[in-house]
Amino acid sequence: MVAAPAFFVKAKGDYCMNKQANSLVLSTIIFLVFVVSASWSIVSLTRYEHNRDLGNWQLTLGVMADSRTQTIADWIEGRFTLLQDLADNGSLQLYTQQLVNPTAANLSSEPAEISYLRNLLRSTAEQNGFVDQKKADRTIDANIAWHANNGLVLFDNKQEIITGTPGISEIGPELTEKLALVLASGRRALYDLHINANNQPVVGFLVPVFPLQRQSDNPRPMAVLYGFRDAEEGLFPFLTIRNAVTKTDESYLIQEKGDLLYYLSPLADGTRALRKSLSINAPDLVAAESIRQPGYFGQFRDYTGEMSLFTSRKVAGTPWILVQKVKVEEALAESKTHQNFLLISLVLALLLASALMVAAWWYGSTVRERKAVHELREKTVNLESQTDLLNAITDNITDCVFLLDGKDRILFSNRSLANRLGVEDQSLEGKSLSSAFGVQTAKTLGDFCRQARLEEGLIVNEMVIELADRPLSILSSFVPLPIEDRSKAGPVLVSLNDVTLVQEARQKKERLMSQIVSSLMRAIDLHDPYSANHSANTAILAVAIARALGVSSGMLATIATAGDLCNLGKLSIPRDLLTKQDKLTEDERKLLQKETVYACDILSQIDFDGPVLDVIAQKHELLDGSGYPVGLKGDEIIEPARILAVANAFVAMVSPRAYRDRMELREILDQFIKEDGERYGRHVVAALFHVAENNIDWQTWKKNKGIFVLKQNDSTEM
Repeated sequence: MVAAPAFFVKAKGDYCMNKQANSLVLSTIIFLVFVVSASWSIVSLTRYEHNRDLGNWQLTLGVMADSRTQTIADWIEGRFTLLQDLADNGSLQLYTQQLVNPTAANLSSEPAEISYLRNLLRSTAEQNGFVDQKKADRTIDANIAWHANNGLVLFDNKQEIITGTPGISEIGPELTEKLALVLASGRRALYDLHINANNQPVVGFLVPVFPLQRQSDNPRPMAVLYGFRDAEEGLFPFLTIRNAVTKTDESYLIQEKGDLLYYLSPLADGTRALRKSLSINAPDLVAAESIRQPGYFGQFRDYTGEMSLFTSRKVAGTPWILVQKVKVEEALAESKTHQNFLLISLVLALLLASALMVAAWWYGSTVRERKAVHELREKTVNLESQTDLLNAITDNITDCVFLLDGKDRILFSNRSLANRLGVEDQSLEGKSLSSAFGVQTAKTLGDFCRQARLEEGLIVNEMVIELADRPLSILSSFVPLPIEDRSKAGPVLVSLNDVTLVQEARQKKERLMSQIVSSLMRAIDLHDPYSANHSANTAILAVAIARALGVSSGMLATIATAGDLCNLGKLSIPRDLLTKQDKLTEDERKLLQKETVYACDILSQIDFDGPVLDVIAQKHELLDGSGYPVGLKGDEIIEPARILAVANAFVAMVSPRAYRDRMELREILDQFIKEDGERYGRHVVAALFHVAENNIDWQTWKKNKGIFVLKQNDSTEM
């Protein structure tokens, strides 16, 4: 009779032990799953940050390379145009023809034609930089041993000098070959970068000179006009224009010759032009990859052996490749700092969360065990154990962690909080919030503690508080810990995470994005002079229309960004097509209509907060389906795209183009009245009328014909 009760007591004890063991196993499994998931999230987030920063640099270097490549190509074309205009000069053609085919009347020691041509070449050279200023007072027949770095020379069809500017060097085999090529083909030629007799890098331009009266449809040149420029004066400065982006961004020219690649321009390590060459087969070399794949973006070693981010472009009309690069160490320094900071913060947050889970589990275990033993003794032991555990974990993290009792007195605090407040570790225990933090901060923290107890759940909030008389941006969390007696206020675990550096880094990245957008808008304006300020005006007008319609702040930001970047696709369209004044062909019109496709392709690697790419893609779509490139209709077109379409059309009409003058305001509004029900939303057109007639300062715009200025005292709300 006695054994039965003992058996049941033992069975009950075994059941409780098994239940506790099962609970421990389940808690351990949940904790491990949490740790693995959080670790995977941390790795994925840092990888995403790295890829996004690489995408931003690809866009930035690409814009810089496009701009400098275009500048160099324009400079070369400008030299050829100058020489061609001189070669087409009627007097030069006439006098050259008389000298090439002399008569008895002009067989003197120096015919008058030569004097005229010499003066014409010297005048042209002095006006356009084809002369050395220090030697400009010398004459060609002074017979003094010096060689010019800049000059103009006129050769006859026998490759002999007729006349030229002072300091003409002897004709070498390469120049002789170029002269023969021009005389045989009748087409202009570029004398590639080379070192002259002064040990200076020089580039030459050869243009054929034809008779004044041509005897056939395919006449042969009677002479060649040769101009040469000092590359260090005329060409290389275009590679060193600073845009204040980084300290190590560099542009240089390279060229493939056989199995070698040559560095044509000066390098940042002090190497002079045409003084360095490397094997074209060198592995992981920036210059070698740039020649193999012009336009490629990647990360290889540069000529100094340092890792660099780079892209390249082929210079039109030349055998040159322009390389635009920046050192990885500087380009990704901020990114790595931000990623490391983010990684450390997330790891510490994971440790803190793990500590909180362990602490919560431990605390719950003590509540269950307290039923079997003396209540007060067990509670004290568990609180001391919890404090030791939290001290061991939290004293090595930067977050300020402390535990408050039901009366908001500090039961536990980590070393980071004591360091922030400038006190000893143990001196905070037992203090009230106001004693430790001050009245104002204590009131803020106390309010959130009460809210956490009331809602019985985690409260997370971002706030600005003062710690040791210093305002800090804090990400705070308040975790109420469960107790058996729900009628009493329970303890709250508080964590204060200083995110001041994160906010500063975020603001810095936002400024960088703004600078990138500004650089893209400037590149658009330089590429299409007739569309100068078009993007800025479209963005200003679209935002004003959106405000008049009362859209959300998020949609306003999306419209502003899309307006700034909506014309980016023009960079992929030839400039002569954008400025063409004659009627466009069908193929040319189809190419122009791919503008939005090109823009979306360029911006596809950037992670925008809103549907910026969709808005840009639909800016030419119309309600009646007559738009392009897809032909969307009605509600298929999203609202911000309808707003941008109206703003873009208005700015295009009010601005001059290569093929027409600007339209007057009343004429534009009348055209919108005719089409608002068919092509544009009526409420959007009504908002445009309101903004155009009441908010735009037309007097200021007419004076400078620049960017729209909105009247400061006028409201954009309808």
